[in-house]
Amino acid sequence: VPAPPLVFIKGEEMTRYSMELIMDQWVNPYFDTSAWEYYDLSCKARDDTEDRVLKDAVAAGARIGAIFKEPTITPTAVQQAEMGLKKAWGSPNGLMRRGWNGITISRDTIHIDGMELGFKK
Repeated sequence: VPAPPLVFIKGEEMTRYSMELIMDQWVNPYFDTSAWEYYDLSCKARDDTEDRVLKDAVAAGARIGAIFKEPTITPTAVQQAEMGLKKAWGSPNGLMRRGWNGITISRDTIHIDGMELGFKK
């Protein structure tokens, strides 16, 4: 089944891994996603491209009008040092909102029955 055009913005950490599993098991076997454009907004990709990848993703989202964004990291100074980044890149959400005419970046917690949320020592 052909999937309509979409901008797929990849993020970091567990969400990226989880989405790879979802795509491999439930999307790619059933849908042709060749019309999708993929952008890597990981800290490393933003650092390597001097944030060009963010500008390209925002332009693509404005052009296509359908966007899926995984959560991204806004690195602290400590994370900047740990990741070896040139700088602590700011949150991409403000540029996205401006580029997409105020579209809200919404997120919600996924609740799974029997799984307790939060960190406990």
